[in-house]
Amino acid sequence: MKRTLKLIAVVAVLGIVAAACGGDNNEGGSSGATGNTGASGATGGDLSGGTLRMGQLADVVSAFDPQKEYYSVTWEYMRCCLLRNLMSYKGVPTADGGTQLFPDIAASDPTISDDQLTWTYTLKSGVHYGDPFTDVEVTAQDFIRALEREANPKANVGGYSFYYSVIKGFDDFGAGKADTISGLSAPDASTLQIELTVPTADLSYRLAMPAASPIPPNGDARLGAAEGHDKNYGRFLVATGPYEFEGSDTMDFSLPPADQTEAPGYVPGRSIVLVRNPGWDAATDDLRPAYPDRIEVSIGGNNDDLYNKVKSNDLDFVVDGAVPPETIRDYTTDPDLQNKINVYASDALRYVSFNFLTPPFDDIHVRKAFNWALDKDGMRQLRGGATTGEIAGHIMVNSLENNLLETYDPYATPNSAGDIEKAKAEMAQSKYDTNQDGVCDAPECSAILAVTDREDPYPKQAALIAPIMEQIGLTFDVKELERGTMYTKCNDLNSHAAICLGPAWGKDYPAGYTFAGPLFDSSSLWPSCCNYMGLGATPDQIKEWGYTTVTSVESVDDKIAACGKAEGDALFQCWADFDTFLMEDVVPYAPYLFDNSVDITSDNIINYSFDQFAGLAAFDQLAVANKG
Repeated sequence: MKRTLKLIAVVAVLGIVAAACGGDNNEGGSSGATGNTGASGATGGDLSGGTLRMGQLADVVSAFDPQKEYYSVTWEYMRCCLLRNLMSYKGVPTADGGTQLFPDIAASDPTISDDQLTWTYTLKSGVHYGDPFTDVEVTAQDFIRALEREANPKANVGGYSFYYSVIKGFDDFGAGKADTISGLSAPDASTLQIELTVPTADLSYRLAMPAASPIPPNGDARLGAAEGHDKNYGRFLVATGPYEFEGSDTMDFSLPPADQTEAPGYVPGRSIVLVRNPGWDAATDDLRPAYPDRIEVSIGGNNDDLYNKVKSNDLDFVVDGAVPPETIRDYTTDPDLQNKINVYASDALRYVSFNFLTPPFDDIHVRKAFNWALDKDGMRQLRGGATTGEIAGHIMVNSLENNLLETYDPYATPNSAGDIEKAKAEMAQSKYDTNQDGVCDAPECSAILAVTDREDPYPKQAALIAPIMEQIGLTFDVKELERGTMYTKCNDLNSHAAICLGPAWGKDYPAGYTFAGPLFDSSSLWPSCCNYMGLGATPDQIKEWGYTTVTSVESVDDKIAACGKAEGDALFQCWADFDTFLMEDVVPYAPYLFDNSVDITSDNIINYSFDQFAGLAAFDQLAVANKG
């Protein structure tokens, strides 16, 4: 058996915080822990053809709407299969260039003005849409159309429009103060020019995210094919990638939006069927091999059952599950199965998150006590042991900080098993421990509303946490929810969930800001994203959400903005200092695992690749042996 190896690659990513000025900066890439990579890199023979059969536990979050989707699973469908961008990724691990950007619809890297405020992209010719627009070539105006939709607050709910606020006039357009985004122009059909308000050296990474993928024109409709579909364009998505939803040719955009019928290839909560896009020309796309002819995905079911179906070859792959611990043991110890397990660092963190607006987690001593008590290794064992990742002592993955905090853990305990005595010493300092005996005894410490994922191992992890925390006086009313619903409850501070036991977070692109900005900046305080704690919330916001005990929460916006002004090694140090500040002076999370992606594949899979961008398998590179 090959042992799991840790590979570290530092990639130059000129990153800068959206709200701050600065020059060139170097950010980190990603760490790629790889084990036996099974069918990875299979060579020889024709890999194309056949049907890839996948199972998926949870539905996509926003029904494939590119301006809304902020979910790694959907991002992989978009990168691999459905959508192309100006720049994109190859769908490979870090060691093979998986965090590097390459021209996609752009013909080359952009040209950038001396003041770094004007970026110009030249488009390839011959890039066409899928059905029913296969005769329509992608033009520069189509990207402007997408970014106008991303600025539209009716269309971007749940998305990440904050990444594009650096474009001149973007926020004014979104607020209805301007008729156009003044920083976007198309001098001709093959030229897109973008003017920025501040130097933003990672702009191409932001434009590689699905929200910036082109939308085809449709007569004189301002938003083209997306016109009239503020809430559901994903159901009418027109592809640019090698695949499209089955039945896309039946969509009729000549009808009024209310009379249009979506492609039948995606049935929410039930199934996804992707077929080859007749408008895609492989000659214009050297990033996607697109091996399967057809991809069929069943949605729903039981985690264990899905993996049993992979083992029995009734399914080829599970998209979003957690390989059961006993299955990991089987595949890592059985010589006949070892070539069917794939392990890669996913550039993601698993953690428990606190709501600072809900007692008793408004008290930092309670949050610190939880960190001291948490059995991190027990949490990892319930996921499958060391194969599933490294114990986390802080928040940002190490590669985004150039490994400056690789050995840092302010709540380190023997064997990462927790330390109740240290937890009690911390709890004794809390206002909710009225007699300072180390046990939380105020009424707020009982029946605390906690939400978690209903799929294993999350209920088991909740069951592990409960008796541990009872020793320091914390008891929980745990609600097990479907994954999408869980994230909705955690994200929306209106829900008043006090603690979230099941979240995880992965980078959006290889830069520290993609952890700091979305998770901790006050700009992320809205119902579908991602500042669970309430950091930076104003008194009016807190009142609007219905909280009465807590009236203010500290902001860390200035520290995030300060890192945007740093350059070179100072930028890594800035993010490391911010991470340390969070862990010691804010304590928003109890982090426990730097996550590995662990996949098993059926005997039918003859090629596997890991997409470091999405932190998932590259679906278009899962080649199948059965071509029938």
